[in-house]
This record gives sequence, C-alpha cells and structure tokens, in this order.
Amino acid sequence: RIRKNIWKKKTYFSIVNSYSLAKSRSFSSGNEPRKPKGFSGQQQQTNK
Repeated sequence: RIRKNIWKKKTYFSIVNSYSLAKSRSFSSGNEPRKPKGFSGQQQQTNK
C-alpha cells in the first residue's frame, strides 16, 4: 500500500510539474495563451 501511494504521489507531482513548466514556457515565449498541453510544450523545446 505504501509503495503504491508514493508512486501515485510521484506521478501526480511530475504531471503537475510538467504542466506548469509547459504553461510558463508557452507564456514566456509569447505564444497564444491557450490551455497549454504537455505535448505542445515539449514540441516548443525541441524546435528551439
């Protein structure tokens, strides 16, 4: 049980982190302020 809880917390934290990172990057780069998906943020990184 403990391991599963930790794993869930880690995955949730990583998802939130990636989402917030993509959000801040999309805004700072001056792109359209839509709901930034994680994939769009990753594409912007590779394009640069």
